[in-house]
Amino acid sequence: MVQSADLRQGNDLAVVGWLDGGHRRVPIGALKIGRIAESREPVCTNDLPGDPRIVDKEWVRREGLGSFAGYPLGFRSEVFGVLAMFARRALLEAEFERLGVFAAQAAVAIKNARLFDEVSRLSRRLEAENSYLKDEQRAELPAGIVGESAAIRRVLTDIERVAPTQSTVLLLGETGTGKELLANAVHEMSPRRSGPFVKVNCAAISPTLIESELFGHEKGSFTGALQRRVGRFELAHGGTLFLDEIGELPLEAQSKLLRVLQERELERVGGTKPITVDVRIVCATNRNLEVEVAEKRFRADLFYRLKVFTIHVPPLRERREDVPLLVYAFVRSLGNQLGHPLDRVDDTALLLLRTYDWPGNVRELHNVLERAAILARGRNIRPEDLPDLNSSSKPAGAAIQGALKQQVDSYERSLIAETLRQSDGNQSEAARRLHVTAPRCCTG
Repeated sequence: MVQSADLRQGNDLAVVGWLDGGHRRVPIGALKIGRIAESREPVCTNDLPGDPRIVDKEWVRREGLGSFAGYPLGFRSEVFGVLAMFARRALLEAEFERLGVFAAQAAVAIKNARLFDEVSRLSRRLEAENSYLKDEQRAELPAGIVGESAAIRRVLTDIERVAPTQSTVLLLGETGTGKELLANAVHEMSPRRSGPFVKVNCAAISPTLIESELFGHEKGSFTGALQRRVGRFELAHGGTLFLDEIGELPLEAQSKLLRVLQERELERVGGTKPITVDVRIVCATNRNLEVEVAEKRFRADLFYRLKVFTIHVPPLRERREDVPLLVYAFVRSLGNQLGHPLDRVDDTALLLLRTYDWPGNVRELHNVLERAAILARGRNIRPEDLPDLNSSSKPAGAAIQGALKQQVDSYERSLIAETLRQSDGNQSEAARRLHVTAPRCCTG
């Protein structure tokens, strides 16, 4: 009659099983099995009726048992369980020693099995990470953060403050403002920079597959699940997970995401084993989440869980002074990419680019310049290489004239305002310095 005890990590109970399939739980340190597990010392007795560790004397007499032996299943500093046996006769010393040899071999086998399982798990994860990174390398890499405006400096200051923490970051801004680039900056400036930076576009994944994408799935958990899949949360373990377009996440997936954020553990689709994850969350959306919450399209509890540190990313029209810097950064990059070196952008073309409102923001600017770089003859981008950015009904000449007038008016207003400031609001003094009449100065 053989018993074995399985020591579950983090538990003070040993699960004792018999060969006939029965089992019960014994506290560590209690009875014979629990004491062997606690002391990590083998036990052998040929006097069961007189041994105080044998509680059920009636059972011993009924079964005709005469001896008991038990060995801890240990490898180095770890104890995996206890191997024990009863016999209806006295055990010889040699038999006790053979039981010890078998226990030692069994412990090594258990350790090897656990190591093999861990290696298999890590191999699957590395394969998934390798596949993910290859996909990312095929994608177009964004240019670095470019800009010197007060608006972008405020954003960068916020990133510098929050990056060293573990706090969740919520990036709010219009489409094309560079939220993904800023999320990557949070990761690169954080203590997690050596870990993975994993991106998920919640708007680009089918609602039926979003849970599998985020949390993974087990083989056979649904039609088409031909093998186990590691989810993005597991891929991001030890690093940062960027959830782009979080406002597009279905309500059912929102509730499961909230649970993972609160408990820091997940279950794969079709799985039953909890998996602990250590992930820093950065989210982004172009939606007004407060409105989404009010209209019941976004969970209020998830919104407040994500709204720990909010950064508002300005649209390009609110940082026009950065447009020339972005233009030349993109032009240099595109010239190298297309194998068509470009030296400069014509002043009039640059004026058109600077005065346009850019509803598609930095992404639209990049696309316009890519088209212009393809059309450019020579090493210079000219106005005729650009699309009509002001109105599809206006001829290019009219658009240029309108842009020039807008730029001149803007410059004139800023010059008058600065001169008034230097003159302490004295309009006559400002007019004298500008060599204009007072009414002209006042109406500026």
